[in-house]
Amino acid sequence: MKKQLSVKNIKLITGLFLLFTVYYSLFTVSYAFDLHGFLQGNYSYRTSNTNCSGAVPCDKYWLLIEERAQLSPSYEDPSGFFAAKAKLDFFHDAVVESKWDAALREAYFTLSGGFADAKIGRQIVTWGLGDLVFINDVFPKDWTAFIIGRPIEYLKKGVDGAKLGIYSSTLNGELVIIPVFEADTLPDSKRLIFYPFPAPAVNKDVKPNTDLSNPEIAIKLYRPIMEWDTSIYFYNGFYRSPAARMDSASSVTYYYPSLKVYGASTQGAALDGILSLEAGYYDSQDKNGNDPEIENSQIRYLIAYQKAFAGDFTAGIQYYAEKMMDYGNYTRTLGPKLPRKDEARELYSIRLTRLLHYQTIKLSLFTFYSPTDKDYFINPEIKYNISDNLWTIIGANIFDGERANTFLGQFRHDDNIYWNIRYEF
Repeated sequence: MKKQLSVKNIKLITGLFLLFTVYYSLFTVSYAFDLHGFLQGNYSYRTSNTNCSGAVPCDKYWLLIEERAQLSPSYEDPSGFFAAKAKLDFFHDAVVESKWDAALREAYFTLSGGFADAKIGRQIVTWGLGDLVFINDVFPKDWTAFIIGRPIEYLKKGVDGAKLGIYSSTLNGELVIIPVFEADTLPDSKRLIFYPFPAPAVNKDVKPNTDLSNPEIAIKLYRPIMEWDTSIYFYNGFYRSPAARMDSASSVTYYYPSLKVYGASTQGAALDGILSLEAGYYDSQDKNGNDPEIENSQIRYLIAYQKAFAGDFTAGIQYYAEKMMDYGNYTRTLGPKLPRKDEARELYSIRLTRLLHYQTIKLSLFTFYSPTDKDYFINPEIKYNISDNLWTIIGANIFDGERANTFLGQFRHDDNIYWNIRYEF
């Protein structure tokens, strides 16, 4: 705990230092300084019946009551060689802890040359082509934020590291070096109900021992091929979601097995729309699938198509699948009381978007359906741009499924409606 607090404090101190630096720059080189940010309210209310006799968090129907303010100062050298930016959030969440806290989302500086650049510090990295499915985007996510209805940008988390880019007419490349491991933020049992419930107590959460001599490495090489934007990927690091080792019937230790990912993607014009293809091989630490605690190696792939129609209407469909390797060993070593996964999991999605009233109103509908898991997710949403600086969103997250342990079906007691309002400056 002391180590986690010290790391958090270091990040906050770094962000405050950057804020002080750029504020000082305001009075010295104001033409290179910029300050943006927002004031925001996030509210989410559970609409489903919990059916669990008043146990915590079953008696919590408010999933989120949050006020948030972000300061985002930036500085750019007039020559364009050096720039710095930070995003520091201050927030108050009345559901879990009724006190103000702070989080450093980003804090980095960049160096840019003619054919290369570097971004160093806390940053958000996004790779791949999937719509809410991630194959070669191996960087951390906040799944709690997604489920309870925070703005979609809060699904992504920052990493502390360096991203180096090299560009040429033949081939472009990005190298990401991450010396400090950042795990996914998994569904929060303080406010959400999910499988298994009640969840066992976490005895330990053992993070990988990464440092400058043992970092995570991610590589992306890309270029157009016959007018298709094509990329290949490699990652050497760890699973972002933990494996679980049961210490007793009521306590568990989390740890993060090593992982390598090899992948590719391509996107281009086809059938009067945009066609996207992506695939990846997840090379697990458990090479033969003999350890039931660790995810087996997998092949993951997706096919997606998007088309714009008249009247500011856009439609997109997506097929995603993952196939477990060494499935026979998995079933042989699986404990008798544990639910058995299917060898293959399929997921279909549809996204419909319509802009109205001079594009100030955005109607959207996103759905997932898995014919293998027999579960689904529905997300209708309305966004209204009240002015250039003020917008509001109202939406709903609806989950259901035939089984309580599937990826989407486990959240069937967490259906919610949410409301976001933000003033940007």
